[in-house]
Amino acid sequence: MAARKWNILIHRYLGYYFFGLTVVYSVSGLAVNHFEEWNSNYFSIKKETKLGPLKNKEEISVEEVKSLFQNFDLKNEVKEGNIFYPSEKEIEILVSESEKINLNPETGNAVYEKIVKRPILHQFNFLHLNEPQKLWSFYADFFAISLLFIAITGMFMKKGKEGLIGKGGILAISGLIIPIIFLIYYY
Repeated sequence: MAARKWNILIHRYLGYYFFGLTVVYSVSGLAVNHFEEWNSNYFSIKKETKLGPLKNKEEISVEEVKSLFQNFDLKNEVKEGNIFYPSEKEIEILVSESEKINLNPETGNAVYEKIVKRPILHQFNFLHLNEPQKLWSFYADFFAISLLFIAITGMFMKKGKEGLIGKGGILAISGLIIPIIFLIYYY
């Protein structure tokens, strides 16, 4: 079989095979690019209530904590070691690893916050950032090497004026120049 046919076959079948993983890395990459604007792994659910002024503003009682839990419809047990006093105007109650209540002892205003994993994006980021490691690293390396093959074989898909010595070459050079400009400017 001619080299051109092999080139097309390699390009086509690697492209088909890695379609799903390309989507995962693309979506995750977009999300991670904007990590300063929003958390792509987690979001928070907040609810507010008013407990009323505390009997003792320096220390919340177990009954008051139970009342808070009832207001927020929480079934968790009240644990004394999970109550903190970061400042005079704040009491923090850890409900679980992903849940907490912040209470202003003077006003009685309370805010419940629960941190939740973003569906799909959390899983995509998990793979993209190579958190599984182990065997996943080998598969991710195989993907990276295959992307090089896809890029290289793509350069030779067309011949003549449409190919590397024509429009394709101009696009390839411009695609190289843009990252170089950003490296010069930011690096």
